Amino acid sequence: MVTEVAGEESGVRVFVVQSEERLSYERAMREAAMEKTRQALEKLSVRVAAGRLKKAEKIGETAARILGRNHGSRYYGWSFEQGLFRYFEHPGNLAPEKALEGKYVIQTEEVDLSAVQAVEGYKDLSEVERSFRELKDLIEMRPIYHHRPKRVRAHIFVAALAFLLARALEKKLKAAGVPMSIAQALEALRTMHVVDIRVGKEIRRGVTAGNHQARQILAPLGISDREPLQAQSLEKNAHLVTK
Repeated sequence: MVTEVAGEESGVRVFVVQSEERLSYERAMREAAMEKTRQALEKLSVRVAAGRLKKAEKIGETAARILGRNHGSRYYGWSFEQGLFRYFEHPGNLAPEKALEGKYVIQTEEVDLSAVQAVEGYKDLSEVERSFRELKDLIEMRPIYHHRPKRVRAHIFVAALAFLLARALEKKLKAAGVPMSIAQALEALRTMHVVDIRVGKEIRRGVTAGNHQARQILAPLGISDREPLQAQSLEKNAHLVTK
């Protein structure tokens, strides 16, 4: 659900989006963080009750460290009175955290966009940003530092080309009903290897079939011929390139 609301800046449109998918994700993340924090606070409570931790300043330091992890201070509060340590769901912080789950805000200066188009545009941009963040890890590009404009542009071009190929593969797999992410597909394709086999004086080059998942990927791509260029052809092509 998306609702346009009045913004504070002139010419800037503001949309508040309520996403069930995002709500489920953020709720699950909060509940997991709360459980980790609760377990840590419970251990601290047991230590205090058993007399293994007595000084108020030490108890306070420990509680602060626990609440500093997993956003614990958003969810829990604590007290230490008359030698008794207790923790509880925070009466002021937890309710606002729950109320914000599943919601996000989009701003745009485009006057002709509908609410739905604004959300679709935001999702497209988010997907591109996410993909570029993950891109270098996905294709295992090492950090490369360039100082010349041409090399910087070439590096960006390679990254953009890899992103384009990843999206093309994603669409092909989806159309073929193959339930596999790009990361899973690339991992499966890594089971295929180029091998050189020496037969007498001749070296023949071939490609292994890979695992079952790799074969599932090749079919939607229309790749049936896995035979690579042989060594003689490679040498010939390399000779032509160097001319």
